[in-house]
Amino acid sequence: MSTLIVYGTKYSFTGKCAKALENELNGSVDIINLQSDSIKDLSGYEKIIIGGPIYAGQLRKNVKQFCVDNLNMLLSKKVGLYISCSMTGDDAIKQIKNAFPEALYNRAVIKDYLGGEVNLEKARFFDRLIIKMVSKSDDSTSNRNNGICMDNVKRFADAINNC
Repeated sequence: MSTLIVYGTKYSFTGKCAKALENELNGSVDIINLQSDSIKDLSGYEKIIIGGPIYAGQLRKNVKQFCVDNLNMLLSKKVGLYISCSMTGDDAIKQIKNAFPEALYNRAVIKDYLGGEVNLEKARFFDRLIIKMVSKSDDSTSNRNNGICMDNVKRFADAINNC
């Protein structure tokens, strides 16, 4: 059976996480960027991975809406949830729990953060202010590749491959 990775992004980092996951997953994998790609029929997928960035404590609106619009279908699938954020450890896990609908969070095979990238050059003025105020990053907690926590990606992919 195939796997679908659906994600939203603001500055493209969450898409980089999706590609890193794709490289670690077994079988056929399709990727949909909610901002630019049309959503396919979800019924043909056994596993669905949903990812989104956290900005000022909030998940991207299009990711939230995707979850709400497809909640019944998602609850019948093997689902993995990931976020990209500058936080790590328990702080990041709290962000995941608050970001997704409770029923989906509780049903997910795995939920994790895959890293974060603070690119102040791409950010708009208001976003730069928020990033500076809330950013708590600890790069020493994981093997990182351009901001991506590769240990977390491998752990996430293993959980999806083995479910």
